[in-house]
Amino acid sequence: MNGRRAEVVALVNRGHRMLAADDVRAALEAYESALEIDPFELQIHLGLAQAYQRIGDDDAADRHRRNAVKLAPIRLLPFRGTSAPIRVLALLASANANVDLEPLLPNDIFAITLAHVDAMPADAELPKHDVIFNAIGDADAAGNALAIAEKIIARSDAPLVNHPIAVLKTRRDRNAARLRGRPALRVPRIVRCERERLRGAQASASLSAAGIFYPLLVRAPGFHNGRFFRYVRDATDLKAALAELPGDELYLMEFIDTRDKRGYYLKYRALFIGDKILPVHAALSTDWKVHYDSADLTTSTLGRTLDREFRHHPRERIGERAYAALEALQDELGLQYGGADFGTDEGGNLVLFEANATMLPGRASEQACQATVALLRSLLAPRLE
Repeated sequence: MNGRRAEVVALVNRGHRMLAADDVRAALEAYESALEIDPFELQIHLGLAQAYQRIGDDDAADRHRRNAVKLAPIRLLPFRGTSAPIRVLALLASANANVDLEPLLPNDIFAITLAHVDAMPADAELPKHDVIFNAIGDADAAGNALAIAEKIIARSDAPLVNHPIAVLKTRRDRNAARLRGRPALRVPRIVRCERERLRGAQASASLSAAGIFYPLLVRAPGFHNGRFFRYVRDATDLKAALAELPGDELYLMEFIDTRDKRGYYLKYRALFIGDKILPVHAALSTDWKVHYDSADLTTSTLGRTLDREFRHHPRERIGERAYAALEALQDELGLQYGGADFGTDEGGNLVLFEANATMLPGRASEQACQATVALLRSLLAPRLE
């Protein structure tokens, strides 16, 4: 090993250690120093993507993630087990639009090959696999990748998690169109609209045609965690939102006020894994944009109580009517791995905020992992008989 290569390896290893110790700044320094020596080292870009994601710099994380994909569109992850592994071919998009497989597929059971389908040669030979996990979960951000994944899946007879067609149907506006009117399920109107049609005098006509009125929500497609998502009270707010939100198209969304009598917004998350419904968390907030990490849980006895009740007794917490709607939603989505964010209204109906394959398991990671392992084993069981 020459001197420059040895220095890169040492810096990358330091970056990994610092990241594991949660010293993200020190990890960034090590990775960036290594990058100055060798900009084509895969592990540097993977480390930088993870580090920048930790500090919330999504743009930098995505840039390095894409660099890593260019360097290695197909990559076998290390297998740490001692018995014969279950070989998983994980289909991914180059964009940040994928299911996070790390907490779901333990590397002492599964030998995982990551295949970024939109960066692979069209005639690339498929790695050996026992099961395919289509981890492309965001239909807004990765429609083209899902189309490619569909063609790849047609070349294999292996069991499959999440057919691309089912994922494509979970685009926000498509979900709204197919799910509205279902018993005990309230789904806001959602229309995808060209930005130019929301400017000036055209805005009023566009909103009227969509059947959506102030106050409303506007968000840029393909983003999560509340990024580029605005509450709009009137035409002035809409003009300000257009100045801030990226993209040529935007979602117009009906705002359903789910505040309870105490003035709290409450958002639940549940995962759908195989035939199981796994409660993840309940988040309480006085703000309409509810996120678990910033919700009133650690300081509020009420918030902690509601979260605990939902995680241990979800049916009782949200009520029979809403839980029946949740079961029907799971069936309708047709995903082997997915989930939903939702609230409830005064009538006991489930109010759907979002339903797709990109939901993170959060504090339920251990249960989600167990359920995912069981799912893949059940898919393979008929072949082993």
